[in-house]
Amino acid sequence: MLSTKNFGFFQSGAPNFILYGVEAAVPTLSALLVTMLLGGRKGIAAFLRKLYVNNIKILYIISAIIIPMAILTATKLSLLLFENNAHFFSDISSRKLIIILWALIAEEIGWRGFLQEKIGEKFGYIATPLFVGSIWALWHYHFFWTGAMSAPIPLFALGCIAESYGYYWVTTKSKGNIIPASVWHFTSNLFINLFAIDPLYNDGSVLPYLLYVGFTLLMAVILVIRKY
Repeated sequence: MLSTKNFGFFQSGAPNFILYGVEAAVPTLSALLVTMLLGGRKGIAAFLRKLYVNNIKILYIISAIIIPMAILTATKLSLLLFENNAHFFSDISSRKLIIILWALIAEEIGWRGFLQEKIGEKFGYIATPLFVGSIWALWHYHFFWTGAMSAPIPLFALGCIAESYGYYWVTTKSKGNIIPASVWHFTSNLFINLFAIDPLYNDGSVLPYLLYVGFTLLMAVILVIRKY
């Protein structure tokens, strides 16, 4: 994908936007391909039923909205204590909103639906989110390489790992259904942008992102102590 972006045709406009969407969906496309190769059409049907139809838990879908919203609201309120001139809300372009909405279906089949389940067969509730979160963070390298992300890489990786404990919790409580994880992913991305948490929106300041990662780590620690 990176070599493709070296062509001028893919460096701006609709082609770049479409390529960005395809890149984001690679984990899901890979999971679907492997499932198809191993189980055929019946395997794909059973896989998707487990992820989207069976064991729909409204409580955990609601939790997947409230928890990331609370974390990012706490981040923003804390930031206002340090920076009096900070704006509470930021505008979101239609392009950015489409990218955020894409998170509802683009990634979680691959990450929480496939990879987490496979790793979870070998490891427990502490190691599984750690491994999945680390791989998830490393997968984003190409977005940093192309300048699409501005968060410090170590903080971003730590945030991915910490947030993966939340995804693990709502997914396991839903017996493998990934609707809560997808909703969490969407809500988190929405409020990160709505509250302008990235350094890109703060003149390069990493304080907002640092606070966000700190609160997310606190959530992860609480979940691990409670053993979910």
